[in-house]
Amino acid sequence: MDFSRNFAAAALISMLAFSPALAGIDVSVDVKAGVLPISPCLYGRNIDKVNDGSAESDSAEQEFIGQVREAGIHMMRANNGNNATRYNWRKKLTVHPDWFNNVYSHDWAITAKKVLDKMPGVDAMYAFQLTGYAASSTDYNFPDWNWKQEHGSYPSRAFDLAGGGEVSEDGETLVKAGDYTLYNEEWPADSTVGIVPYWRDELKFDMSRFQYWSMDNEMEIWRGTHSDLDLPVTGDFLVERYIDVAKKARTAWKDIKLTGPVVANEWQWCHISAYNDESRPKIDGQEYCWLEFFTKKIAEAQKASGMKLLDVFDIHWYPSEKDYESRMNWHRVLFDTTYYYKGGNGIRCATGKCDWSDKEKGYRSYIFVRINRWLEQYFGKDHGIKLALTETSLIDEDPMVTALTYASFIGTMQDNGVAIFTPWSWGDGMYETVHLFSRYGHANRVQSVSTNDSLVSAYSSITAKGDSLTVIFVNRAEKDAQDVQLKLANFDADLKFKTLTLQNLKGETFVSHTDNALEENVVNATVAGGESTATSASADMIKMTLPPKSITALLLASDKPEVAIPARKVSLGDLLRYEGGEWLIDSRSGEVLGAAVFNSLGQNVLQVNSPARAIIRIAGENLGSGNFIVRIKTANGIQMKKLELK
Repeated sequence: MDFSRNFAAAALISMLAFSPALAGIDVSVDVKAGVLPISPCLYGRNIDKVNDGSAESDSAEQEFIGQVREAGIHMMRANNGNNATRYNWRKKLTVHPDWFNNVYSHDWAITAKKVLDKMPGVDAMYAFQLTGYAASSTDYNFPDWNWKQEHGSYPSRAFDLAGGGEVSEDGETLVKAGDYTLYNEEWPADSTVGIVPYWRDELKFDMSRFQYWSMDNEMEIWRGTHSDLDLPVTGDFLVERYIDVAKKARTAWKDIKLTGPVVANEWQWCHISAYNDESRPKIDGQEYCWLEFFTKKIAEAQKASGMKLLDVFDIHWYPSEKDYESRMNWHRVLFDTTYYYKGGNGIRCATGKCDWSDKEKGYRSYIFVRINRWLEQYFGKDHGIKLALTETSLIDEDPMVTALTYASFIGTMQDNGVAIFTPWSWGDGMYETVHLFSRYGHANRVQSVSTNDSLVSAYSSITAKGDSLTVIFVNRAEKDAQDVQLKLANFDADLKFKTLTLQNLKGETFVSHTDNALEENVVNATVAGGESTATSASADMIKMTLPPKSITALLLASDKPEVAIPARKVSLGDLLRYEGGEWLIDSRSGEVLGAAVFNSLGQNVLQVNSPARAIIRIAGENLGSGNFIVRIKTANGIQMKKLELK
């Protein structure tokens, strides 16, 4: 029997009557094809609004933490970029290279403790230092504030002024560079990785929440960002520093996840801001793209040592185009081998030789495809190294453009198994977008195919049980609605389902999981000739019209799932947290199938079946004080823990 689905969507999504003559864009979703686990770390950002100078949280920080939790953020990149390169965890200081190399107090242990105590379900990523130096003293800072009072402004750029440096009266010329030895100390590999046993063994941190560690930050541009050290930045020098620290880190903690080379931007994918103008490193006289050179050298060292030296291949990218069309295609630079990107310059040297022909047409970048090919070439098949993009800026003055761009990146990364995505800049529309993907999507990606993917993409995910499917449509058409026909394979959808739509965003609209800009519609399907009284149907065609510049999630359920996906193993520590005098069960990932709490007499005092993707409170005000046992059910079995409520 053929069915059509009629959505009464109040001008947001209009459902067309069933017709055998289909038009528009065809989208097919097969829940048995292309199944990939979705990394929760794709739902990430940088930790810029958490104070590392005070253990207490002010109202702004509390609001930030609340938004992070409510939006479903699961990863915080917490090392602060360039300020990580000379962090001294012993003295709790770091050098600010963008601010005259002045040294200021910072304490990563404070932000780590806030993540542990106040952000259940969120992991954080810090960094090791590779230059061989770390901040040692605040006594030799350039008096920047006094300078501004005397001259009306700061010096024109970040001259090397800490350590006794001098600048001309107009602030335009460096008269004397500062002495870096006055405010830095030597910081060998043993010192930098010493933070791991310090946090694990002395501070007793749950290190499973801090498993990913960046191998410094943008080391190929140290000649510019850390010019005071005058390091001989060559490919061999950088790889040598990397290998030394990576081996010590793996020895300190065998389960650590090392991310590198944390490269700066599109030009630096293939070039080094180098010592003696060696911008592309060489092997036996042959020039290599920096990323290929790094991959080859690390693979050789890994095979020689027998130690895994790279877990995640991590890059940065800051596209700069302002026009709408370019922004709607940025995500294609990562994996699309057919897309010619006009902003691609450095990647023209990916083979070691540079192709400067046909600048008007652009160049096919597909940077992550190239990286995957190099990884397989030098590490071999089944190398297990994942991909990450840990800095970018996708912000447009129109929050809806930002949302569309961000959604395209998240969806593309889900489709290709990327491990970590943490945009550096955060703008209006991004909380709304990540909330839609994280809180309404599911743990496993399944294949979606669009006949016009550059205009309308579909990104689909399914539960491990196969009973819930979310299809998120991104309509990039700037002015026109788009008719879409969705064809489902191997999913027997119920007749009642829901849509959630983002469109016409203005300013920051996200407050919480229940207070946001999502426009919700609950829809009952109909069959040809009238309404059906059936509770489910075998129909596999849904016709809908997507508004222009919109993101729409279609939430489908089935009481007769045809596919079961092996669930990811999760520990009780990932699901149960103590915070603010109460215990919390974190079911936002969808891993919790049920929970129960029993008092000391064995009585069931709290029972939650099929919980929503939310935080469940176990509070003494409801249950009373005393000893309890919590039992949490996941797809991998039942886990139990004793706890005390006061």
